[in-house]
Amino acid sequence: MSGETVGDISVGKTDLTGLEIVTVYSKIPKVYAVYANSERVMIQYADGEQLAMEQKLALAHLAPLRGEINGLIDGWRSSKHASLDKAQRKRHPNIAAADARAKRYDRRTADALVVALQGDQASAEMLLGAIKHEILEERTSTGRVQYVLTAGFLTVAIFLVFWLLHSLDFPKFVAQNDIWMATGLGCLGAFFSIAIGIRGRTIQTDLRLRDNLVDGGLRIVIGAISAVVLFAIFRSHIFELSFGQASPITLCVSGPNCSPPNIDIAIVVAFLAGFSERLVGDLLDSKFVPVIADPATAPASQSRSRRDTSRATASRSQADATNPAGRTQPANGTAAPQAPPTDPNDHLDYCLCDTELEGDETTDDLDLPKASGGIEKPLVH
Repeated sequence: MSGETVGDISVGKTDLTGLEIVTVYSKIPKVYAVYANSERVMIQYADGEQLAMEQKLALAHLAPLRGEINGLIDGWRSSKHASLDKAQRKRHPNIAAADARAKRYDRRTADALVVALQGDQASAEMLLGAIKHEILEERTSTGRVQYVLTAGFLTVAIFLVFWLLHSLDFPKFVAQNDIWMATGLGCLGAFFSIAIGIRGRTIQTDLRLRDNLVDGGLRIVIGAISAVVLFAIFRSHIFELSFGQASPITLCVSGPNCSPPNIDIAIVVAFLAGFSERLVGDLLDSKFVPVIADPATAPASQSRSRRDTSRATASRSQADATNPAGRTQPANGTAAPQAPPTDPNDHLDYCLCDTELEGDETTDDLDLPKASGGIEKPLVH
Protein backbone atom coordinates (compact mmCIF):
# COMPACT_ATOMS: atom_id res chain seq x y z
CA MET A 1 0.00 0.00 0.00
CA SER A 2 1.36 3.45 -0.89
CA GLY A 3 1.98 6.10 1.73
CA GLU A 4 3.22 3.75 4.46
CA THR A 5 6.82 5.02 4.53
CA VAL A 6 8.56 8.32 3.96
CA GLY A 7 9.94 7.04 0.68
CA ASP A 8 6.40 6.52 -0.64
CA ILE A 9 5.61 10.25 -0.42
CA SER A 10 5.92 11.62 -3.95
CA VAL A 11 3.85 13.96 -6.09
CA GLY A 12 1.14 12.11 -8.00
CA LYS A 13 0.95 9.15 -5.63
CA THR A 14 -1.70 8.57 -2.98
CA ASP A 15 -1.17 8.67 0.77
CA LEU A 16 -2.74 6.49 3.47
CA THR A 17 -5.96 8.56 3.31
CA GLY A 18 -6.39 7.66 -0.35
CA LEU A 19 -5.96 11.26 -1.55
CA GLU A 20 -3.54 12.35 -4.23
CA ILE A 21 -0.30 13.98 -3.08
CA VAL A 22 -0.17 17.43 -4.67
CA THR A 23 3.02 18.96 -3.21
CA VAL A 24 5.96 17.73 -1.14
CA TYR A 25 7.34 20.58 0.97
CA SER A 26 10.13 18.82 2.87
CA LYS A 27 11.43 15.28 3.02
CA ILE A 28 14.19 13.55 4.96
CA PRO A 29 14.49 9.86 4.05
CA LYS A 30 13.24 7.56 6.80
CA VAL A 31 12.81 10.51 9.22
CA TYR A 32 9.79 12.57 8.05
CA ALA A 33 8.02 14.15 5.10
CA VAL A 34 5.73 17.19 5.05
CA TYR A 35 3.38 17.26 2.06
CA ALA A 36 -0.05 18.43 0.92
CA ASN A 37 -2.87 16.41 -0.56
CA SER A 38 -6.02 17.88 -2.06
CA GLU A 39 -7.51 18.55 1.39
CA ARG A 40 -4.79 19.66 3.82
CA VAL A 41 -1.13 19.70 4.84
CA MET A 42 -0.03 16.33 6.19
CA ILE A 43 2.97 14.75 7.93
CA GLN A 44 4.45 11.35 7.18
CA TYR A 45 6.26 10.37 10.35
CA ALA A 46 9.46 8.33 10.60
CA ASP A 47 9.70 4.76 9.37
CA GLY A 48 10.97 3.65 12.78
CA GLU A 49 8.15 3.08 15.23
CA GLN A 50 9.94 4.54 18.24
CA LEU A 51 10.96 7.76 16.48
CA ALA A 52 7.50 8.07 14.94
CA MET A 53 5.91 7.90 18.41
CA GLU A 54 8.34 10.57 19.63
CA GLN A 55 7.39 12.84 16.72
CA LYS A 56 3.66 12.35 17.27
CA LEU A 57 3.99 13.09 20.98
CA ALA A 58 6.07 16.22 20.34
CA LEU A 59 3.58 17.62 17.81
CA ALA A 60 0.35 16.51 19.51
CA HIS A 61 -0.36 19.90 21.11
CA LEU A 62 -0.16 21.57 17.67
CA ALA A 63 -3.00 19.46 16.25
CA PRO A 64 -5.89 21.75 17.40
CA LEU A 65 -4.17 24.82 15.94
CA ARG A 66 -3.54 22.98 12.67
CA GLY A 67 -7.19 21.97 12.55
CA GLU A 68 -8.37 25.55 13.07
CA ILE A 69 -6.12 26.82 10.28
CA ASN A 70 -7.27 24.10 7.90
CA GLY A 71 -10.91 24.82 8.72
CA LEU A 72 -10.45 28.53 8.00
CA ILE A 73 -8.88 28.01 4.56
CA ASP A 74 -10.87 24.93 3.59
CA GLY A 75 -13.41 26.91 1.56
CA TRP A 76 -10.68 28.50 -0.56
CA ARG A 77 -9.38 25.26 -2.03
CA SER A 78 -10.15 24.59 -5.69
CA SER A 79 -10.89 20.97 -4.79
CA LYS A 80 -14.15 22.20 -3.23
CA HIS A 81 -15.36 23.07 -6.74
CA ALA A 82 -15.20 19.50 -8.01
CA SER A 83 -18.03 20.09 -10.47
CA LEU A 84 -15.73 22.36 -12.52
CA ASP A 85 -12.78 21.07 -14.48
CA LYS A 86 -9.31 22.57 -14.11
CA ALA A 87 -9.67 24.85 -17.12
CA GLN A 88 -12.95 26.29 -15.81
CA ARG A 89 -11.49 26.83 -12.33
CA LYS A 90 -8.52 28.70 -13.79
CA ARG A 91 -10.79 30.92 -15.89
CA HIS A 92 -12.88 31.86 -12.86
CA PRO A 93 -10.94 34.71 -11.15
CA ASN A 94 -12.50 34.28 -7.70
CA ILE A 95 -11.82 30.54 -7.54
CA ALA A 96 -8.27 30.97 -8.83
CA ALA A 97 -7.51 33.75 -6.30
CA ALA A 98 -8.98 31.75 -3.42
CA ASP A 99 -6.97 28.68 -4.38
CA ALA A 100 -3.79 30.78 -4.52
CA ARG A 101 -4.50 32.05 -0.99
CA ALA A 102 -5.00 28.49 0.27
CA LYS A 103 -1.70 27.37 -1.26
CA ARG A 104 0.13 30.33 0.28
CA TYR A 105 -1.08 29.49 3.77
CA ASP A 106 -0.43 25.77 3.20
CA ARG A 107 3.18 26.61 2.41
CA ARG A 108 3.55 28.64 5.60
CA THR A 109 1.88 25.91 7.66
CA ALA A 110 4.24 23.33 6.20
CA ASP A 111 7.26 25.50 7.08
CA ALA A 112 6.03 25.73 10.68
CA LEU A 113 5.62 21.96 10.87
CA VAL A 114 9.16 21.45 9.58
CA VAL A 115 10.39 23.72 12.39
CA ALA A 116 8.44 21.61 14.89
CA LEU A 117 9.83 18.34 13.52
CA GLN A 118 13.34 19.75 13.87
CA GLY A 119 12.74 20.12 17.61
CA ASP A 120 11.58 23.75 18.02
CA GLN A 121 7.92 23.29 18.89
CA ALA A 122 7.65 26.65 20.71
CA SER A 123 8.61 28.62 17.59
CA ALA A 124 6.34 26.43 15.47
CA GLU A 125 3.40 27.19 17.74
CA MET A 126 4.05 30.93 17.46
CA LEU A 127 4.27 30.64 13.67
CA LEU A 128 0.99 28.73 13.47
CA GLY A 129 -0.66 31.26 15.77
CA ALA A 130 0.48 34.10 13.50
CA ILE A 131 -0.85 32.24 10.45
CA LYS A 132 -4.24 31.75 12.10
CA HIS A 133 -4.40 35.43 13.09
CA GLU A 134 -3.60 36.54 9.53
CA ILE A 135 -6.25 34.25 8.06
CA LEU A 136 -8.84 35.60 10.51
CA GLU A 137 -7.90 39.16 9.52
CA GLU A 138 -8.36 38.32 5.84
CA ARG A 139 -11.68 36.59 6.51
CA THR A 140 -12.84 39.56 8.60
CA SER A 141 -11.85 41.97 5.83
CA THR A 142 -14.05 40.06 3.39
CA GLY A 143 -16.87 40.08 5.94
CA ARG A 144 -16.46 43.84 6.34
CA VAL A 145 -16.92 44.33 2.60
CA GLN A 146 -20.05 42.17 2.67
CA TYR A 147 -21.36 44.23 5.59
CA VAL A 148 -20.87 47.59 3.84
CA LEU A 149 -22.31 46.36 0.54
CA THR A 150 -25.41 45.02 2.31
CA ALA A 151 -25.93 48.31 4.15
CA GLY A 152 -25.44 50.37 0.98
CA PHE A 153 -27.76 48.22 -1.12
CA LEU A 154 -30.51 48.33 1.50
CA THR A 155 -30.14 52.12 1.87
CA VAL A 156 -30.73 52.65 -1.85
CA ALA A 157 -33.56 50.09 -1.92
CA ILE A 158 -35.50 51.68 0.97
CA PHE A 159 -35.07 55.17 -0.46
CA LEU A 160 -36.32 54.09 -3.92
CA VAL A 161 -39.29 52.20 -2.48
CA PHE A 162 -40.51 55.13 -0.37
CA TRP A 163 -39.80 57.64 -3.15
CA LEU A 164 -41.89 55.51 -5.51
CA LEU A 165 -44.73 55.36 -2.96
CA HIS A 166 -44.56 59.14 -2.61
CA SER A 167 -44.68 59.59 -6.38
CA LEU A 168 -47.71 57.30 -6.65
CA ASP A 169 -49.40 59.19 -3.80
CA PHE A 170 -50.04 55.89 -2.05
CA PRO A 171 -50.55 55.39 0.77
CA LYS A 172 -51.63 58.84 1.94
CA PHE A 173 -49.68 58.54 5.17
CA VAL A 174 -46.42 58.22 3.27
CA ALA A 175 -47.26 60.74 0.58
CA GLN A 176 -48.55 63.56 2.78
CA ASN A 177 -46.28 63.42 5.82
CA ASP A 178 -42.82 63.48 4.22
CA ILE A 179 -42.20 59.91 5.36
CA TRP A 180 -40.24 59.16 2.22
CA MET A 181 -37.76 61.94 3.06
CA ALA A 182 -37.42 60.87 6.70
CA THR A 183 -36.78 57.22 5.85
CA GLY A 184 -34.32 58.05 3.07
CA LEU A 185 -32.27 60.45 5.16
CA GLY A 186 -32.49 58.15 8.19
CA CYS A 187 -31.00 55.33 6.12
CA LEU A 188 -28.33 57.69 4.82
CA GLY A 189 -27.43 58.74 8.36
CA ALA A 190 -27.19 55.11 9.48
CA PHE A 191 -24.99 54.25 6.49
CA PHE A 192 -22.79 57.26 7.24
CA SER A 193 -22.44 56.02 10.82
CA ILE A 194 -21.46 52.55 9.60
CA ALA A 195 -18.92 53.97 7.14
CA ILE A 196 -17.24 56.10 9.81
CA GLY A 197 -17.02 53.37 12.44
CA ILE A 198 -16.51 50.31 10.23
CA ARG A 199 -12.92 49.78 11.40
CA GLY A 200 -13.90 49.73 15.05
CA ARG A 201 -17.17 47.85 14.61
CA THR A 202 -17.29 44.17 15.51
CA ILE A 203 -17.66 42.31 12.21
CA GLN A 204 -17.92 38.55 11.82
CA THR A 205 -15.75 36.74 9.30
CA ASP A 206 -17.17 35.92 5.89
CA LEU A 207 -17.86 32.42 7.24
CA ARG A 208 -20.73 34.06 9.17
CA LEU A 209 -22.34 35.58 6.09
CA ARG A 210 -25.89 35.50 7.50
CA ASP A 211 -24.83 37.34 10.65
CA ASN A 212 -23.18 40.11 8.64
CA LEU A 213 -26.17 40.47 6.31
CA VAL A 214 -28.67 40.59 9.17
CA ASP A 215 -26.60 43.00 11.28
CA GLY A 216 -25.92 45.39 8.41
CA GLY A 217 -29.55 45.31 7.25
CA LEU A 218 -30.97 45.84 10.74
CA ARG A 219 -28.79 48.89 11.36
CA ILE A 220 -30.15 50.56 8.22
CA VAL A 221 -33.75 49.65 9.11
CA ILE A 222 -33.26 50.99 12.64
CA GLY A 223 -31.95 54.25 11.19
CA ALA A 224 -35.05 54.62 8.99
CA ILE A 225 -37.43 53.85 11.86
CA SER A 226 -35.59 56.25 14.19
CA ALA A 227 -35.92 59.08 11.67
CA VAL A 228 -39.67 58.50 11.21
CA VAL A 229 -40.29 58.31 14.97
CA LEU A 230 -38.23 61.43 15.72
CA PHE A 231 -40.04 63.28 12.95
CA ALA A 232 -43.39 62.26 14.44
CA ILE A 233 -42.33 63.34 17.94
CA PHE A 234 -41.37 66.86 16.85
CA ARG A 235 -44.31 67.32 14.50
CA SER A 236 -46.80 66.16 17.12
CA HIS A 237 -45.38 68.81 19.51
CA ILE A 238 -44.75 66.24 22.22
CA PHE A 239 -41.35 67.91 22.24
CA GLU A 240 -40.80 71.26 20.58
CA LEU A 241 -37.68 72.10 18.60
CA SER A 242 -36.40 75.67 18.71
CA PHE A 243 -33.04 77.36 18.30
CA GLY A 244 -33.23 80.80 19.89
CA GLN A 245 -36.52 81.57 18.14
CA ALA A 246 -39.77 82.74 19.67
CA SER A 247 -41.85 80.01 18.06
CA PRO A 248 -41.02 76.31 17.64
CA ILE A 249 -39.64 75.15 14.32
CA THR A 250 -41.98 73.19 12.06
CA LEU A 251 -40.38 70.19 10.37
CA CYS A 252 -41.49 69.93 6.75
CA VAL A 253 -40.16 69.44 3.27
CA SER A 254 -42.97 70.58 0.99
CA GLY A 255 -46.08 72.69 1.28
CA PRO A 256 -47.07 76.38 1.27
CA ASN A 257 -46.05 76.95 4.90
CA CYS A 258 -42.64 75.33 4.52
CA SER A 259 -39.79 77.84 4.41
CA PRO A 260 -36.19 77.02 3.51
CA PRO A 261 -34.83 77.06 7.11
CA ASN A 262 -37.47 74.56 8.18
CA ILE A 263 -36.62 72.29 5.26
CA ASP A 264 -32.91 72.37 6.09
CA ILE A 265 -33.56 71.65 9.76
CA ALA A 266 -35.88 68.76 8.84
CA ILE A 267 -33.13 67.25 6.70
CA VAL A 268 -30.60 67.59 9.53
CA VAL A 269 -32.99 66.06 12.11
CA ALA A 270 -33.78 63.07 9.89
CA PHE A 271 -30.10 62.51 9.16
CA LEU A 272 -29.10 62.73 12.83
CA ALA A 273 -31.89 60.32 13.76
CA GLY A 274 -30.32 57.66 11.57
CA PHE A 275 -26.87 58.58 12.87
CA SER A 276 -27.94 58.65 16.53
CA GLU A 277 -27.12 55.01 17.15
CA ARG A 278 -23.43 55.78 16.77
CA LEU A 279 -23.71 58.86 19.00
CA VAL A 280 -25.29 56.83 21.79
CA GLY A 281 -22.71 54.08 21.37
CA ASP A 282 -19.83 56.57 21.62
CA LEU A 283 -21.38 58.07 24.75
CA LEU A 284 -21.63 54.67 26.41
CA ASP A 285 -18.09 53.79 25.41
CA SER A 286 -16.67 57.02 26.85
CA LYS A 287 -18.75 57.26 30.03
CA PHE A 288 -19.53 53.76 31.18
CA VAL A 289 -16.94 51.47 29.69
CA PRO A 290 -13.56 53.10 30.27
CA VAL A 291 -10.94 50.58 29.30
CA ILE A 292 -7.43 51.62 30.29
CA ALA A 293 -4.72 49.21 29.30
CA ASP A 294 -2.09 48.83 32.00
CA PRO A 295 1.17 47.80 30.36
CA ALA A 296 2.59 46.76 33.74
CA THR A 297 -0.07 44.10 34.16
CA ALA A 298 0.47 41.19 31.81
CA PRO A 299 -2.17 38.47 31.38
CA ALA A 300 -1.47 35.16 32.99
CA SER A 301 -1.53 33.50 29.58
CA GLN A 302 1.39 35.68 28.42
CA SER A 303 3.36 34.79 31.55
CA ARG A 304 2.75 31.10 30.93
CA SER A 305 3.76 31.54 27.30
CA ARG A 306 7.03 33.18 28.33
CA ARG A 307 7.76 30.40 30.79
CA ASP A 308 7.01 27.76 28.15
CA THR A 309 9.25 29.56 25.66
CA SER A 310 12.07 29.72 28.21
CA ARG A 311 11.80 26.01 28.91
CA ALA A 312 11.73 25.25 25.19
CA THR A 313 14.80 27.41 24.60
CA ALA A 314 16.66 25.64 27.40
CA SER A 315 15.98 22.24 25.84
CA ARG A 316 16.52 23.34 22.23
CA SER A 317 20.18 22.39 22.34
CA GLN A 318 19.29 18.71 22.76
CA ALA A 319 16.31 18.68 20.35
CA ASP A 320 16.78 17.75 16.70
CA ALA A 321 15.11 15.79 13.92
CA THR A 322 15.83 12.46 15.63
CA ASN A 323 14.85 13.77 19.08
CA PRO A 324 12.05 16.29 18.37
CA ALA A 325 10.73 16.36 21.92
CA GLY A 326 14.14 17.12 23.43
CA ARG A 327 13.78 14.22 25.86
CA THR A 328 16.53 13.00 28.14
CA GLN A 329 16.22 9.53 26.53
CA PRO A 330 15.86 10.16 22.74
CA ALA A 331 14.78 7.60 20.19
CA ASN A 332 18.35 6.63 19.23
CA GLY A 333 19.03 5.39 22.77
CA THR A 334 21.72 7.96 23.61
CA ALA A 335 21.10 9.50 26.99
CA ALA A 336 21.10 13.28 27.02
CA PRO A 337 22.64 15.17 29.95
CA GLN A 338 20.23 15.77 32.80
CA ALA A 339 19.90 18.98 34.73
CA PRO A 340 20.87 18.80 38.44
CA PRO A 341 17.88 18.23 40.73
CA THR A 342 16.48 21.22 42.49
CA ASP A 343 14.82 21.48 45.88
CA PRO A 344 11.09 22.17 45.36
CA ASN A 345 11.07 24.22 48.58
CA ASP A 346 13.83 26.62 47.51
CA HIS A 347 11.31 29.32 46.66
CA LEU A 348 9.63 29.23 50.10
CA ASP A 349 10.29 31.90 52.71
CA TYR A 350 9.76 30.80 56.31
CA CYS A 351 10.06 34.28 57.82
CA LEU A 352 6.97 35.34 59.86
CA CYS A 353 7.83 39.05 59.92
CA ASP A 354 4.94 40.04 57.64
CA THR A 355 2.41 37.59 59.12
CA GLU A 356 -0.61 39.00 60.96
CA LEU A 357 -1.27 37.42 64.37
CA GLU A 358 -4.59 37.12 66.18
CA GLY A 359 -5.18 38.83 69.53
CA ASP A 360 -4.72 35.67 71.58
CA GLU A 361 -1.42 34.93 69.79
CA THR A 362 0.34 38.09 71.04
CA THR A 363 1.87 38.89 74.47
CA ASP A 364 2.04 42.37 75.99
CA ASP A 365 5.51 43.68 76.82
CA LEU A 366 4.64 43.90 80.55
CA ASP A 367 3.80 40.19 80.63
CA LEU A 368 7.10 39.11 79.12
CA PRO A 369 9.62 37.43 81.53
CA LYS A 370 12.58 39.41 82.73
CA ALA A 371 15.58 39.27 80.47
CA SER A 372 18.65 37.45 81.68
CA GLY A 373 22.21 37.29 80.48
CA GLY A 374 23.72 40.00 78.39
CA ILE A 375 27.11 41.65 78.58
CA GLU A 376 28.74 41.83 82.00
CA LYS A 377 29.50 45.36 83.16
CA PRO A 378 33.21 45.97 83.80
CA LEU A 379 34.29 46.25 87.40
CA VAL A 380 35.65 49.63 88.45
CA HIS A 381 38.41 49.43 91.11
